[in-house]
Amino acid sequence: MTCRVFGPPVRSESGLGVCELCFNGATSEEVAACEMRPDPENLESTLVRELEMSSGLAGHTIVAFCLAS
Repeated sequence: MTCRVFGPPVRSESGLGVCELCFNGATSEEVAACEMRPDPENLESTLVRELEMSSGLAGHTIVAFCLAS
């Protein structure tokens, strides 16, 4: 279930979330090297704000919705 929720290793407040099945036999260093940092420059909030101002729409977004439009 973890790999379906997290995909690649992602860090949260509770540590590095990782699917042990995907990284079976990997060292901690190898897992850490695969860590994904979603939006490290915090671009999403800026883009959402610009979209809200230009379209007048507001709310939660999802990647699939953005790709489909």
